[in-house]
Amino acid sequence: MMNRTLKKLFANPLFIAGSLLALFFLFLSLFGVFFLPHDPLKPDIWNTLLEPNKEYPLGTDNLGRCVFSRLAAGTRITLSTALMIELLILSVGTLAGICAGYFGGIIDGIILTIIDILLAFPGIILALVIAGFLGAGLENLIIAFAAVFWVEPARIARNITIDIKEKDFILSSRALGSSPWKIIRLHLLPHLFPNMLIHGTLHLSAMIIALSSMSFIGLGVKPPAPEWGALLSEGRLYMRENPRMILAAVLCIMLAAACFQFLGESLRDTLDPRKSHLREKC
Repeated sequence: MMNRTLKKLFANPLFIAGSLLALFFLFLSLFGVFFLPHDPLKPDIWNTLLEPNKEYPLGTDNLGRCVFSRLAAGTRITLSTALMIELLILSVGTLAGICAGYFGGIIDGIILTIIDILLAFPGIILALVIAGFLGAGLENLIIAFAAVFWVEPARIARNITIDIKEKDFILSSRALGSSPWKIIRLHLLPHLFPNMLIHGTLHLSAMIIALSSMSFIGLGVKPPAPEWGALLSEGRLYMRENPRMILAAVLCIMLAAACFQFLGESLRDTLDPRKSHLREKC
């Protein structure tokens, strides 16, 4: 089964493209710091807004810092932060959805009410309000995103839990005296994992864009940290003098978002049994 799944994945061009991009960004995040031509945080007022050259591949910014070095260093900050937020969202949402679907009753009612309230507002606007209230900073941004975007994985987990909690293998385990948490750990989580993986991978591309947007307006990572959204904010003021500052950051955000979109689409095509069933019938 595992070999068949891997063969399907590696036969999918989207998975190949996404994997290559993911490996590139992973290498840049882990080892890029050892290959940076300059300190991404060190200003040099004698070399401001330089054109690209051998020493500065993408030129310099308004403070004389190497744009290429800041862009490469920002890869780790942007991607690790987006991944951290996504893992937190999935953890909170999956747990809430399982509790709502498995236990039902008042627990389900409370969680569904909270979900309905949060879904009444656009997620990014609500996150913006919370982040603005808490103030700029990475910790506050994580809280704002986690408080808003857990609802979608919670709905997915709840629906799947309701669908399978009355299946024979769940009922048999319950009849043998297994505790609810044991049933959740041994039976529900393995069934939820493929769907959560697909949702998390697809949503990660949106999270990268949302994180960069927050940093762009000053509510994300604080300067002088070279986060991609912060680089966009810095570069927009000097688009005429050095347009490469903003174009390079936009390209990185687009490639990273495309990377996880490709991976999510290929995983959905391979792991979603309903899609596979429909293709076989056609």
